[in-house]
Amino acid sequence: MSSTSLTHEERTAAEQREADLHHVKLVQIAQISESMRLLQLEIPPPEQVKASRCVPQAGGFTITSTPEDAQHKEEKRGYLELAIQQSPKSPPAAWLWRPKVEILGSDVLVRVGGSFVWPPPTVDPAKIKRLVFVAGGVGINPLISILSHLHRNPQELSRHIEFLYTTRMPSSGNPSSILFLMRLEALFFGGNSHHSFKVFLTRTSTVERLGFPGHDLEAEEARVDRPAAMMNEHQIVRWCYGRIKHNDLLDAIGPLAERDGVVVYICGVPSMTDEFVALLRKAEGMEEKRVLCEKWW
Repeated sequence: MSSTSLTHEERTAAEQREADLHHVKLVQIAQISESMRLLQLEIPPPEQVKASRCVPQAGGFTITSTPEDAQHKEEKRGYLELAIQQSPKSPPAAWLWRPKVEILGSDVLVRVGGSFVWPPPTVDPAKIKRLVFVAGGVGINPLISILSHLHRNPQELSRHIEFLYTTRMPSSGNPSSILFLMRLEALFFGGNSHHSFKVFLTRTSTVERLGFPGHDLEAEEARVDRPAAMMNEHQIVRWCYGRIKHNDLLDAIGPLAERDGVVVYICGVPSMTDEFVALLRKAEGMEEKRVLCEKWW
């Protein structure tokens, strides 16, 4: 059976999960791209729990909020934020993409699980000096949660942080439409010299329409900072054109003498994660337990 035909339970059978199901209420739906919704699920006090709905088949979705968001604070209830990609063939995703009026206010059941978390279960956080995040497309979703949590805890920000995000340029040519770009810019705002945020744009035809005709997007000299007119408002980002290359990853993990303090998080489509994980786990000075990945099927 191919990996894409497995159910969520089968594909993640080896992952850790909480035993309990939690009652939550769907209170907000925001469409942040043509194919992505953000859902806010309010966590009610135990005494207000009601009977909840179940969809025909369980599905796994990424939490994009932080642990702090799930805490009740004075008059504000805790919540979970989930990113849901439009997938008509997936019963859970299809249900969550029904018209807003049909599902807003619904009480649903969720179970929390997974090992792609901060702090990494295999490494002592006190020994981590450099964090490298590598996101491909919608693989940005779990990483936005981890990075948001780090920025809410200033003591975590003393580490060197490298963030590499590869995504297609929106067909509109407007960088603001890139998934979570605005939130990432807010997190990196402040110009910490130990933090780096790079976006690698693909979709050659669109990039050329932005004013770079004739550039060989695979050539090193074409992959430097060249903010076009529409990108001037996104100065926090270092724009690169073309896919993430092996040298980009090796540069991100830093000099050999310091690699014993490096942890890498990679999330994207299986072909990308398999290639990058294999490279970094075999890189000199690295070891398997310090390269974590999650595949976006």
